[in-house]
Amino acid sequence: MAKKKSLRSPQITKLEPLLYSEGLSASEWRNYVDVLYTKLELHDYDWNNYKLSAKMSTKEYGELKIEFTDLGIEPCFMKVENENVIYSFEFISAIFQEHIVSYIQKHIKSWGETYTFNGAEEVIDFYNDVLSSPYTVEESRQVIRRRKY
Repeated sequence: MAKKKSLRSPQITKLEPLLYSEGLSASEWRNYVDVLYTKLELHDYDWNNYKLSAKMSTKEYGELKIEFTDLGIEPCFMKVENENVIYSFEFISAIFQEHIVSYIQKHIKSWGETYTFNGAEEVIDFYNDVLSSPYTVEESRQVIRRRKY
């Protein structure tokens, strides 16, 4: 007799800030979260469209895709996607401006360094600030069903 697949929906949990601390050694931090990439897009035509995206693996949420977007008007947006859920948040542009400036400054400063800039600290700080801001509003949590082949 074949087993029945569970029809329960995946548990939708509230996102919490991610651990990142300069006090952690590199190996401890790498065991906690591994940033696969960050990508910054700046488009200025008739209207600005700025986007910072990252893909990372975390202990709590598995693989996360995070995207911060500023369209030149309030509010800005953060989208976080894991294997089962897409979260959408609105937040104030002052947070976006602060973190994009920091990201760009650190990126430029790293040009002469031995190691490539990966933006891990900046993305995690940005994510944590958005989640902990009293002005952030969670717009939605949407369960996604992926086909397993």
